[in-house]
Amino acid sequence: MSSTGTPSVRAHAVRLAMAIVTFVTAIGAVAAAPAAAALPAGASAYVAVAPQRLADTRPSQGAYGFTTVGSSTIRVNVLAGDGVPANAIAAVVNVTIIGAAGKGYVTVFPSGEGLPTTSTVNSDVAGRTIANMAHVKIGANGSIDLFRSTSMNLAVDLVGVYVPVGGAVPEGRLTTLASGAVRIFDTRDRGYGVSAGSITPVNLGTAGLPTGQAAALVTITAVTGNPGYWTAYPTGDTRPNVSTVNLDTAGQTRAGQAIVPLNGLQTFNIYSAGGGHLIVDLVGWYTGSGSAASTDGLFVPTSPLRLLDTRQLRTLAPWGGSTYEFAVGAPFSGISAVAMNITGTQPWDKGYVTAYPAGVPRPGSSNLNVTGWDQIIANHAISRVSGRGVALYSNSGMHLIGDVAGWFLGTPSTATQPVPVNPNYTANKATAVYSAKASVLVGIKSGTNLDAIANQGYAATWSDLANVATPGNVMLFAHRTTGNAPFYYLHVLTTGDSFSLLGTDGKWYNYRVVDKRVTYPYYSTIANISTNNGPMTAQLVACSKLSGQPTSTYYRIVVTGRLYSVT
Repeated sequence: MSSTGTPSVRAHAVRLAMAIVTFVTAIGAVAAAPAAAALPAGASAYVAVAPQRLADTRPSQGAYGFTTVGSSTIRVNVLAGDGVPANAIAAVVNVTIIGAAGKGYVTVFPSGEGLPTTSTVNSDVAGRTIANMAHVKIGANGSIDLFRSTSMNLAVDLVGVYVPVGGAVPEGRLTTLASGAVRIFDTRDRGYGVSAGSITPVNLGTAGLPTGQAAALVTITAVTGNPGYWTAYPTGDTRPNVSTVNLDTAGQTRAGQAIVPLNGLQTFNIYSAGGGHLIVDLVGWYTGSGSAASTDGLFVPTSPLRLLDTRQLRTLAPWGGSTYEFAVGAPFSGISAVAMNITGTQPWDKGYVTAYPAGVPRPGSSNLNVTGWDQIIANHAISRVSGRGVALYSNSGMHLIGDVAGWFLGTPSTATQPVPVNPNYTANKATAVYSAKASVLVGIKSGTNLDAIANQGYAATWSDLANVATPGNVMLFAHRTTGNAPFYYLHVLTTGDSFSLLGTDGKWYNYRVVDKRVTYPYYSTIANISTNNGPMTAQLVACSKLSGQPTSTYYRIVVTGRLYSVT
């Protein structure tokens, strides 16, 4: 869990520490069982600890709990945490970026190992406050390292740890849902969200969670919320001074995966500081002491592995509706789930990503949410796997990155569906432009004399500026008072509106307005407007008065749109 406030009061530390001692003793008693030799090295069971802040780099909070390694890395001793077993080999932490200087990322990895080519949390703008959960193998001297690619403060909160076992155990094993996840709570269904300062009880029993389990694995999504934090915590406990999801601007949608202790119940609470809509997806649970002993669901940590990066597969981000499958890289068989970090970058539009077993029906849940085309965001996910691995689906389209931190033992799901065929659009010419708001529906014609073409009532362009489904800019010019005046109402379009171009492939290429301005009639000036607005843009250009109204030959009104979907 994470927080941007003061260090949490370490309540329940003694109670949990005693429970841990009892649990670890029981695990140790099983260690000599004959079945131990069959387990992969590092097989371990989950142990919850009291929510606690291990480190905070902010001087205002005392800048404690870490040592500096070089100019960009801090080291945090996990084994020094309250109630942490001395033999813990992996940790679950929440890492919060606070006040980043700009775009950048944090990579969490075992101390004593080289910096991997993976990331854990991303900041896309200066001043960002954002958190993400991570599974990380504990390294040398019981520590983990956190590399910062740019200047930022960090808070590191401990959620739980994994301790090695030698055979079947009843407690601390992950049970995941066969479907991957199930949506159990969504305030949008009732038409109103939760209020600021409220506590919402969540009942997991309706989704099939048995009584007596140790902890729930859930994905919590705050939708169009207000600035503030959301905290998931056990029913009957005092709310800890930590958080699960952080929102730093109004209207954001963010998801965060959480492991919530259940105290043997089927319910837990979610506190909302700022209010908004709330979604809860159940992914699975960690078994309690009353469960039958087994090795299914034990965790095997690994050094961070990047196993999917669509930026290495294609230049343009995958189109909306794309699904990418990848093998999870385990050096042994018998894998039921994987702990990983999913990063979405260069999205075409706002949307979501769903992780699920490759080749099974996609569940109606989400693991990652993006709210704008310039966003880079990551979220932790534990997902079931099939014999083909994991599938990542993106409804709006974006580049996808998958970094693996470990695997859970068990039987994989059975893939019953074929490998998906993703949408793929090739370069073709725009033949018409349409905007309901601006009353535009006109054909496009290319040539060298744009005035002559526009006089015929067309939207005119040069032949090399009429290509859609390829990186670059489409520039269209039409009249506002002559030639049927197809662009007369161009001034009514504003940021957020849309217009569409019809390709020769019969598809509509849909653009969202990201810029509107009146400028001088110079080609270079107009073309430069599109430079910072994405890989594929289109511009509607017409003569204009300085006010944007029709019409004068001294100025040009330029409406620039960024491609966001193809229909």
